[in-house]
Amino acid sequence: MTRSQSLTCLTVTIAWAASTVRPVWSAGLDRNGIGAASMGAGGASVAKPQDALSRMTQNEAALGGVKETEVQLGGTFGYANGEFHQRGTYLGKLEDTWGIMPDFAITSPFAPDVGIGFSVTPDTTRLANWMYRDVPGALASAIYRQRTHRSSILNVRSAVGMGIQLGEAFSIGGSLGAVYNRNELTSTYVFQSNALAGAKTWLDLETEGWGMNGDISIQWAATKVVTFGLSYRSPTKFDTKGQASGDVGPQLRALGVRGVSGQFHYDAEVPTELPQQISGGVNVNLTPGWRVMGQVDWINWSQAYSELNVKLTNGTNKVINSLVGGRDMEDTTALKWEDQFVFRLGSEWDLSKELVLRTGYTYGKSPVPESTLLPMTAAISEHALSCGIGWDLGLFSVDLAYQYDLPTTQQATGSQITGTEYVDSEVTLDAHWVGLTIGFKL
Repeated sequence: MTRSQSLTCLTVTIAWAASTVRPVWSAGLDRNGIGAASMGAGGASVAKPQDALSRMTQNEAALGGVKETEVQLGGTFGYANGEFHQRGTYLGKLEDTWGIMPDFAITSPFAPDVGIGFSVTPDTTRLANWMYRDVPGALASAIYRQRTHRSSILNVRSAVGMGIQLGEAFSIGGSLGAVYNRNELTSTYVFQSNALAGAKTWLDLETEGWGMNGDISIQWAATKVVTFGLSYRSPTKFDTKGQASGDVGPQLRALGVRGVSGQFHYDAEVPTELPQQISGGVNVNLTPGWRVMGQVDWINWSQAYSELNVKLTNGTNKVINSLVGGRDMEDTTALKWEDQFVFRLGSEWDLSKELVLRTGYTYGKSPVPESTLLPMTAAISEHALSCGIGWDLGLFSVDLAYQYDLPTTQQATGSQITGTEYVDSEVTLDAHWVGLTIGFKL
């Protein structure tokens, strides 16, 4: 393959990866490993990533040891189940909760003991389609009947990375990423903090924007059998912009206001943030064909997900404008997420020279407090089991993995949420994931 052909293939691949992402519903937000090899071992790859995707997304220091160009294409399919109850009464469930995420990475030696890479990966995803009966609000008995309540978060990271090997045992690396963020909410929304606090509306909100982040990582082969890895990712800040429209008509009619349109439209701005994260791990070669990996991640949710601010400007509804005193308003919803430790344990067995078997286990206490839990923000998965198999023929490789997010139920008090819609409720979730990655060495 000529350099021109390689560049053409790379351009087409990047366009495919960026344009075909369908957000996958996730009980959590961050993925348990990117690429089927890492996913099969519970995402415990920071100490010794072994392919292009895991080097670019787990520990770029490992790029310093690459000896040949590697291209990887992958996809992860997800499917979830969920139910929502309030005061012991079944209100609804998740529907259409499947999706596919594509991944792409290319790594190559650049100079002696220096490697570089490029990747396009959906790092953080969430799609929740809840079909449930709306319940009367606190301000008035306005309801929007049985509807699909949809929330979606998508973050796609395009990154360039470099790793440098400093001697036989130590390497450093890093990457710079441009992150595309898209947020969607189509649901009933109860205003929390302005003149309309307690009022309910049907809201259709879409915003998008770009942010930047960076990774710094190290890898240390302490002995021939023990390798340590450490990686840090900086916070990612977005100032997303878009549109918000909806219908407050049922609320107005419940308050006795007749003959007035409830339709409205705003320009919307939603500043959001992804948290900083530190990951540390160890890889131990117990025998020549058996490896065990452990990893701990710390995720700073408390700073990034303290509250959600929505800025609305240029409002078109005269009734709403008169109530809030102008065409612009802001609303703030409490999130109060807690910092999270995620513990990962993985293992690999070489069944033969070409075949490897993987297993993994992941645990992370839900960062979402009971006081702010809603079905649309229920990132509550805690335990996950995974397994996988890899087939390596030298210039060509295939990895397949399966992950099961065990059923989790979390109660919600709604004590920090204005309105009674989600008081004394509970959400139950579980999810299935299948990952497939194909690799080529040039």
